[in-house]
Amino acid sequence: MTNKRSSGNNKYQSINNNDDEEDDFIISRDNNNSNNSNNNNNNNKNNNNNNNNNNNNNNNNNNNNNNNNNNNNNNNNNNNNSNNNVRINKSNSSSSDSFDEFMEDPEEQSFLKNKENCYDNGKIKKRSNKPYGKLKGISAINGETIKMKIVNWFRTLLYHWKHFFLHTLRINLRNKLSYLLGFSACFLVVFIVSLCVSIITNTPVVFLSLSEASVGEMDIVLTPGSWTLSDQLNYTMLSEILAGTYKDPNGTYFDNNNNNQYASEEQDESYHSPRIDGTISVVSATSCPNGNPNPDVNLWKYHDVSQPNSCEPYCFESVCSASVPIRSSLYVIDTTREKRMGLGRDWTLSTPSQGSVYVQQKLANKLSISKGDTLYLRIPTKTFLSSIWTHANVSTSTIPIVYATVTVSDTFSSSEGKFPSDQDAAIIIDYSTFLPFLESQFDPEMNYESKKYISKINLYDYSKKVIINLPPSRLTPYINSNQDIILEKIVDFSNKILYKVGFNELSSDLPVMSELSKNRYVSLFLGLILNVIIFILLFLSILLIYSLLMIDVETRTFEMGVMRMIGTTRNGIIQLMLFKAFSYSVPSWGLGLLIAQVFGFIVSAIFKSITGVPIPPRLTGEAVLLASALGIIIPIASAIFPIRNALGKNLHDSLDIKHSKTAAIQISIERSEDNSFSSSVALIGSLLSVFGFGIYYVFPLSLLSFNLTLLLNMFFMLLIAMLLGLVSLALNVEQILERAVVNLFFFWEKRAIKSLVIKNLIAHKLRNRKTAIMYAVSLAFIIFVNVSYSMQQASMNYQVQQSYGSYLSIKSSEPYFSPQSTWLIDQFLSQYQPEIEDYAWESTSFSIMTKQYQQSQITNIGHIYSDGTNMYGISPNLFATTLPGFLKASSIAQDPDYTLNDIQYLSEQIYSFSSSQKIMIGSLYTDVIGASIDQSFLLQLAIKSDETSSVNSTRYLVKPSAMVDSAPSFKFSKFPSVTNQDSIVSFPTYLSYASSVFSSVREIPMTQVILKLNTADKSGVETIKNRLASFLTANLGEEYDILSYYDKIEPFSTASVIIQYFFSFTTVLAMTISFFSLMSSVYSNILEQTKEIGVLCALGIPKSWMIRIYVYEAFVLVMASSMLGMFIGSTVGYTMILQRQLFTMLPIPMTLPWQLIIIVFVCSMFFSFFSAFGPIRKVLNQPVVSIMRVVT
Repeated sequence: MTNKRSSGNNKYQSINNNDDEEDDFIISRDNNNSNNSNNNNNNNKNNNNNNNNNNNNNNNNNNNNNNNNNNNNNNNNNNNNSNNNVRINKSNSSSSDSFDEFMEDPEEQSFLKNKENCYDNGKIKKRSNKPYGKLKGISAINGETIKMKIVNWFRTLLYHWKHFFLHTLRINLRNKLSYLLGFSACFLVVFIVSLCVSIITNTPVVFLSLSEASVGEMDIVLTPGSWTLSDQLNYTMLSEILAGTYKDPNGTYFDNNNNNQYASEEQDESYHSPRIDGTISVVSATSCPNGNPNPDVNLWKYHDVSQPNSCEPYCFESVCSASVPIRSSLYVIDTTREKRMGLGRDWTLSTPSQGSVYVQQKLANKLSISKGDTLYLRIPTKTFLSSIWTHANVSTSTIPIVYATVTVSDTFSSSEGKFPSDQDAAIIIDYSTFLPFLESQFDPEMNYESKKYISKINLYDYSKKVIINLPPSRLTPYINSNQDIILEKIVDFSNKILYKVGFNELSSDLPVMSELSKNRYVSLFLGLILNVIIFILLFLSILLIYSLLMIDVETRTFEMGVMRMIGTTRNGIIQLMLFKAFSYSVPSWGLGLLIAQVFGFIVSAIFKSITGVPIPPRLTGEAVLLASALGIIIPIASAIFPIRNALGKNLHDSLDIKHSKTAAIQISIERSEDNSFSSSVALIGSLLSVFGFGIYYVFPLSLLSFNLTLLLNMFFMLLIAMLLGLVSLALNVEQILERAVVNLFFFWEKRAIKSLVIKNLIAHKLRNRKTAIMYAVSLAFIIFVNVSYSMQQASMNYQVQQSYGSYLSIKSSEPYFSPQSTWLIDQFLSQYQPEIEDYAWESTSFSIMTKQYQQSQITNIGHIYSDGTNMYGISPNLFATTLPGFLKASSIAQDPDYTLNDIQYLSEQIYSFSSSQKIMIGSLYTDVIGASIDQSFLLQLAIKSDETSSVNSTRYLVKPSAMVDSAPSFKFSKFPSVTNQDSIVSFPTYLSYASSVFSSVREIPMTQVILKLNTADKSGVETIKNRLASFLTANLGEEYDILSYYDKIEPFSTASVIIQYFFSFTTVLAMTISFFSLMSSVYSNILEQTKEIGVLCALGIPKSWMIRIYVYEAFVLVMASSMLGMFIGSTVGYTMILQRQLFTMLPIPMTLPWQLIIIVFVCSMFFSFFSAFGPIRKVLNQPVVSIMRVVT
């Protein structure tokens, strides 16, 4: 029986046999070529004969079971031959149904009949032999015909697309679970990328929040230059210059801007405000019962009315002698201007009235006061009035102090960006009413002329500093991961201002930018980690989509074979697969962007509540473009291999429904000429070439240009290369590890079950490999992320510990404590037991102490190389007092008088007889000046004993007692980038170098005392700090600072919370994506092996065995992948920690998140059970005959 198509009467005639040229039902226009017609007719005959042979074979094989079907098929074939129409036999595939509907649809048949370019009154139109597709044949073709051809081409294309869409819709409705997995994968890609890229773009907000908390929300601070010998600014003139309204003495505008030519620029430069701040003493009225809280009565503060001259000029101290004054910082601010310029975004208090102040809550607690209470402020006029007080010609009988009685208008808890967050004793008063209020609090007996002069003063002409902020949306320039770009914008803005107001008379500071620079390395490393996170999440998502498409092809092998058998071309298969891919991506793209935008508003609100910094809630353009590209392009790219797989299958194997598609043995035959070009080898070669170029050229370029961003991008590429290399290495041992897991965890199980599990793992190796990669990378990603998070947090904390040396220390605000204060602190600490176990002193730098004007130098004997140094004297127990782990030395001199080998007693060794004249220096000088334990070097010290004497420079030939890599509280390093390092000697050696200045060790000025506490708990440290503060405030007559480790790291907690939220979110996403892959893989394995399952059930194997086999397979797959993931994640995480230790010289530990790993393992076990139990139970609930009839 033949199925030859007639050339004259056949409705759907195919002249060209090349599947790539025409689609299923498009009629070729090449009838004039007789050779092609004959060849194609012959090919059609051969193909039809083959088809009939296949039909006959199928009829013979199924003669006993399907007689009725064969008869129907034969009838259909006969009808097809007699009517010369292409018909499609119905089968179990839904694709056949859709093609039948297409053929039987009268509307579509009418459409094809009326195609004027193919038919004319039922006959095929003759085409011109001229190649009208070429330029020379275009003029011969009627324009109307071309238009009709184009219209018909579009109609045909739309018709096919409509068919593919309906067909894809039916398939998705039939396989809802598979579609939901693919849809979810694409949705996660779009959602993750759009949201995460937007978050990463705004990651600098975290560091901006830390910087603003440290220094306040101040972009530019202008102060008078020290060379001007003035400490005040004329804010009125400055504001007029910036506004373009200032007139010079000739009456002309200073900048000729009165014509509003630069109105926009002047508006941007109008966000500024004056300030005056300084230190005062505060006493509560309740603690001074003998005082008069009436603000209009001031005589008692300056004079004793009952006994003249008995307490003057400090009668206030006499009246309130029982009170303990508390040191505080007074900020005189213009609340209205600062609100307009955005200084203190979350500040809610209004402008205080005259004579009232706002008090910080911690200070209020110390003073035991609340809203409405009265305070006495001791305000030094030298700080707050300066030249005003000097020019008022106040008599010498009037002390330069104003005792002001104020009312507490309200209290506030935190700085809210008004001043540094480490300030806990602040008082705020209004700028506009400050001077009139001080006039009312002056000594009533003060000279009238002086008061009159002061009353005429405009305080805005005598500002101590001027704060200038960027115009609204001032945060936008800071939201950039490249600090060079941020600095460029800020400097450009400040340059314009300084040029206008006089850069040669002012000193400028960029507080926020300076603080951001301190976190530059942390920001860069965090950006590196986030880039790795995005890459891994994208890798997992791409792999999942590819896996789903491949599974879709493998589970529809029979359907694809039927479609190819009835004439579907290669282009048809490709378009159908692309429609399948787009059915995942297009709906998920829209929904993913929508949900990401909703989460964007939520994340923005959370950011603002945590950091106080509002970030743009809308998705960034970069995020939308990247998510759109990945959400649409990735499915297409992922469909390449499934399409090749679908088109590469043998038609006979695709239509074979009697045998399983699972092949434990694969045989491939390759022709030699086909191996002339290998795409995999070309890809590897290209990657290695690019990698070599990057290492050979780009890496040195980043080092020479000191481009840290480029350098860390190189580190990112190296990290990804190491990750992929570890994954490839792990895949080679995957099968060995799976066998080991089977024998280890199921040693008690029956041998037959273990054998079937191993055979299943071998048969499903290729499909399971994708799941194994995803699980291994996911767990490696989780470990890497958490190790990185721990490393970042530990790095920030350890930097503070290394800088402070202990949890608590006392440091002088001046260069050093006076001898009296040193003795007082020493006596108090020696009695503060047992809370303070020990304490150690540090002297001030030798350069500062000796009033010299030439820095101390370290040089080699040949005077070729020299470097500055700050030499300190320390107590013998200093390193035993400081926190352990930070003291590292490359070499230590042997001392016969001191045999202790513990490095923490290194500070005691320099007090021995043999080492008393030796000095500790950095390991850097081993290579730079050739210093070593046995090699001497020159130490040059400059001394100026008093103001009248000349500088005396002396060189000493000394040997190092130790070459130090790092030390707590001091600056040491072995890297040449760290210059001007410290050096350490004993107090007797320090005194010998300064013998012309001091005669006793007790006279050496001390700058800091480090405390060793018996507790590391935050509350315990806070208790000790408060007790120290009370004693020092009451007894110490000079400025000091208590350095608390917990106070310093408190702003870091905000960043830690944000980073932890992000890492937790990405961890959940990684596990979700991996679970999708596991479920789809196990489902496909079971569906593909339904015939084997049916055979085993028919042989009598219990259902419980079958369930155990497939659950065990999923368990072994997950367990082996998890072990590989632990190895990869630990290796990559440890590598990053080693690199960070190299950069920071900090003892950052390698901490594995064991609790999280256990949780992930437990979840993985549950995932493996549920992914296998449901599908296998569904299959086993069917009869054996139904199981064996399932077509895949």
